[in-house]
Amino acid sequence: MDVGLVQINMGLTWSNPKQRPDEPPVAFGLLPYSVGLLQSYAERHAASKPEFRVPIYKRTPVAEAVEHLRGANVVGFSVYVWNLELTLAIARGLKAVSPETLIVCGGPSVPDRSEAFLRDHPFVDLACHGEGEAVFTAILDHADSRDWSELAGVSYLAPDGRYVLQPRAARIADMVEIPSPYLTGTFDRLFAENPDAMWVMMWETNRGCPFSCTFCDWGSATQSKVFRFDEQRIFDEIAWMGEKRIGFVFCCDANFGMLKRDYEITEAVVASRHRTGFPASFSVQNAKNATERAYKIQKLLNEELNAYGVTLSLQSSNETTLANIRRQNISSESYRELQRRFALDGVYTYTDLILGLPGESYEGFANSVGQAIADGQHNHVQFHNCGLLPNAEMAAPEYVERFGIRTVPQLIRNPHDSSLLENEVEEYLQTVIGTDAMPEPDWVRAKVYWWLSDLLYFDRVLQLPLALLAHEYGIPVRDTIEHLAAADPARSPAIAGVMQALVDHARAIQAGGPEYISSPAYGDMIWPADQHALVTLVFERKLEAFYAEAADELAALLAERSVGTEDDLALRESVELNEALLRVPFVRGDRPLVLSHPLMEYHSAILEGEPVALEERLSSYLVDRTKHRYTTPHDWFEHLVWCNDKDKRGYLYELRPVGQRAPLVAV
Repeated sequence: MDVGLVQINMGLTWSNPKQRPDEPPVAFGLLPYSVGLLQSYAERHAASKPEFRVPIYKRTPVAEAVEHLRGANVVGFSVYVWNLELTLAIARGLKAVSPETLIVCGGPSVPDRSEAFLRDHPFVDLACHGEGEAVFTAILDHADSRDWSELAGVSYLAPDGRYVLQPRAARIADMVEIPSPYLTGTFDRLFAENPDAMWVMMWETNRGCPFSCTFCDWGSATQSKVFRFDEQRIFDEIAWMGEKRIGFVFCCDANFGMLKRDYEITEAVVASRHRTGFPASFSVQNAKNATERAYKIQKLLNEELNAYGVTLSLQSSNETTLANIRRQNISSESYRELQRRFALDGVYTYTDLILGLPGESYEGFANSVGQAIADGQHNHVQFHNCGLLPNAEMAAPEYVERFGIRTVPQLIRNPHDSSLLENEVEEYLQTVIGTDAMPEPDWVRAKVYWWLSDLLYFDRVLQLPLALLAHEYGIPVRDTIEHLAAADPARSPAIAGVMQALVDHARAIQAGGPEYISSPAYGDMIWPADQHALVTLVFERKLEAFYAEAADELAALLAERSVGTEDDLALRESVELNEALLRVPFVRGDRPLVLSHPLMEYHSAILEGEPVALEERLSSYLVDRTKHRYTTPHDWFEHLVWCNDKDKRGYLYELRPVGQRAPLVAV
């Protein structure tokens, strides 16, 4: 039996987080792990002894993909949001030229309620539901008779037009039944056809998720129970990573660090890196609850395996919202302790938050951002739009109605993709742009608050004065951001111009527009709105005016709050220092500064989670602007890409106390 497999992945690039921003990223191919599992399982268990073609693993022209698959007896497609439309286009074209080919679709984006899907796409013969290995092998064994009446885990349209949905098959509890596609040579021909490629490896050490977050299709797909692959297989696969020179490993366990053996697994991957140089980097999805083991794992990953940083997943800090999405967060005390320990260790962290969750208002969203900062997150909040995945509970019609969820289809793009990118077939995600708790005008306000938080605090444009106001004068960062957002255009035109551009873009997204901004004048790429605002300020020569306006606005806020001081010198100096530290193009020479307060030491203590009192003491500094110079717009644009993707601390130059060679802190 002749079998084709298709798992179309998104294009990937990777940069070592410790490399220089001017070093180009490496393009990777993502090994098609899901269909590799189907193949390795069928080769061991199928009665039909199938012969498999080399899988299609990346975005490919429809005609080329159809030609590769033409004449196969069976073709299995793994479907997810980033490949749904292209997959269906290939399946449609294949059925037109090869009508006898059995077309099977499985994966997270095949709806559990599949009748409409099958009727809208009559070229799909079978839909698979749940775990796929045993189900797909059973399909191959019944492909000659095409009698699906006894098969679990499939749905189809019968010859008389009836919709048939069979009960799901039981999950595979004994993971030894599933051969490793890596160890069985499943990808050998793919390697042979692409001898110069660098590869990303998806890797499981266990399967299942004990959580059931409503925005996620993971827990529902695995029905909570966690099953483990045996340790010998795991250690053999680690050896395989080194032998095959795998560049990047993404561990797709739902909660790595949950099991005692996970630290030993991490140590084995580190040993492989020391022995062979590979994998170059290793990334995991952290255990949901804070444990000493999870801390030790993340510290080791960041020290030895070029991890991107530690994700601290909150999604929201609002208890009602968390209940609505069936989400259990780590305690605030544990969260703060993790932040403090990682900061002292120099480990980069970022916090996940989602905009548009059911039951969350503008107030709740803004409070979640403010709470993350107050709890010690000064590096990066990774904001996400709430999207409806087909098999997540949140996408169920009754759930949508209950919370008044409104969505628009949004074009799927990565930040900094080429502005000229146009795929033959585009992919879209249903993105939340309003709920009963967050009506459309409030969603716009919250979206703008997201971008302003990024621009002003996490992109470091005004982080020093905002942190000073919060820690020294008790004015929360949220209050400061909202004060700047309300600036009078007549008094502060540069700030107001940024604000209006962000409002306009948020409204455009609500109307179905893209997430990122394309501006031909600013390089061949699409920009996150916060970075686009910074680039615009620089190239429209408004940055100096922006900082002057910010100093006046913040001084006015300080006076308005009557916090017991009329002296705003430290505040204005912090704005001056922040402006001097911001890495921008075309500057020449180092910049000396003499301040009346040791503001850099003060700010460094805040970042480390151990704030100190601000003292009045003459302090001389030198801003090192010669180590990193940007003499062309392209150089600076590449630097901004690196900051956004790897480490937002790179937005600022290093600062040295006068007379010392070593930087005080790399903020």
